[in-house]
Amino acid sequence: MEEFEAIFDKATKRGANIVPGATVAVVDKNGTFVYKNVSGSNGVGNDAKPLEFDQTYFIASFTKLVTSVAAMQAVERGLIALDEPLDEHLPELALQPIIRPKEPTTFDLIPAVKAITLRHLLSHSSGAAYDVLNEELILWRQSRGETPSFSMNGNVAKGYAYPRCFEAGEGWRYGTSIDWAGLLVARLNKTSLEDYIQTNIAKPLGIESFTWHPSRKPNVAEKLMAISARAEDGSLAPGPDRIFPEPDYEAGGAGLYSNVHDYTRVLADLLRDNPVTLKKSTVDQIFSTQLQGKALEGLYARDISWKNLVGGLSDGIAANHGLGGFLLQEDVDRDGFFKPKGTMSWSGMPNLFWSINRERGLALMFATQIVPWNDEHAEKLFWTFENAVWRNFSK
Repeated sequence: MEEFEAIFDKATKRGANIVPGATVAVVDKNGTFVYKNVSGSNGVGNDAKPLEFDQTYFIASFTKLVTSVAAMQAVERGLIALDEPLDEHLPELALQPIIRPKEPTTFDLIPAVKAITLRHLLSHSSGAAYDVLNEELILWRQSRGETPSFSMNGNVAKGYAYPRCFEAGEGWRYGTSIDWAGLLVARLNKTSLEDYIQTNIAKPLGIESFTWHPSRKPNVAEKLMAISARAEDGSLAPGPDRIFPEPDYEAGGAGLYSNVHDYTRVLADLLRDNPVTLKKSTVDQIFSTQLQGKALEGLYARDISWKNLVGGLSDGIAANHGLGGFLLQEDVDRDGFFKPKGTMSWSGMPNLFWSINRERGLALMFATQIVPWNDEHAEKLFWTFENAVWRNFSK
């Protein structure tokens, strides 16, 4: 790791314009830190203090894995089955039509005929998408005189009730599926998603920082890392105080705040021989491939959503999706980047990344706070970190 540490220290020096600061960590199945490092500053302001290991991060789409664990708990408890139609539980989603674009700027709305299941939601094969990221839904918004945007107030049933991009199981699209899964968890358990997560995931794992609402946890809010914004010339400048306002409700696809120590507890639990939050057989399901046919074709067609997880590569990558994230089917060892078969990964909007490999018995996390997403400087630093981890640590 010495080579990485030299690069990491250089990248986080004030004025380097790579990242203002970052925290990296590697844990084993016991939750023991095999490696951890924190370097740089809490933002790029002149008065920015050194970054600390217990810094709070807005973890954005890292929330999805936590929600997926909660949803699989509902399956274990018999509240829902993976392949049970969700019409009764999520009618606001089930009743949405399928949008079919026509040339050049028109579309049809076709009634859906296939039922959506929890398996579809957790594998992003439900057809539910973020309108702001999809051309056909942008067109639909424009036809109504509306502007597409991330609806981040947590009111999933209202904010994400719009047409789906394809029939359930007939494509893959990164989007609102896990937000709907979070609403399902809340409804099945007759509680808010935050209260459910606190009781059934955070407390059993000794997690204290998880929240969608920093105002409820002042000690978490005061440790929040400042956001930095990448300018067109490549320099970094102070960003907004918050990427999104504090939500009224909780959406399962984004919105959580956490520190690195706490989030790696979730990753480590998925490595355990006897997990705390789930049965081992359930974790086996999470790490099993879910896509085939048109759904798998859809994953490859939307490689912009996941190529940042494999060194910026996409051609020739054998990939699939599990019930918790992007799943690598074969070793990648190309252009100086290595990532082993069986690794599950995902990222978060402010350029955070996690990966977990059960065979290696290790999980890693890279955390910073830079907008916009897919920042090439942060990605290259993460790739250097992940490459060093998988090449230097093994069972």
